[in-house]
Amino acid sequence: MNAATPQDDGAAALRAELADVEREIARLRRSAEQIRSGISEAEDPADRGALIQAADEQDNLGDELVVRREDLLRRIADAERQD
Repeated sequence: MNAATPQDDGAAALRAELADVEREIARLRRSAEQIRSGISEAEDPADRGALIQAADEQDNLGDELVVRREDLLRRIADAERQD
């Protein structure tokens, strides 16, 4: 039986975090899409503007998580190279 090394544990933790980040990116993208689908239904220009801003904020959060995902992918690759 092979014992897990600290690198294995670290890579596993990074992969778990990566999975969480990917789920959150998908959730934010769906949320932004849902918000945008309601923009045309808003009659008040202020309401439309608020919906656009809310969708943009969701997209921005998603973009930040994409950067986090790329960092995690690099860290996972580094951890696997050390094995």
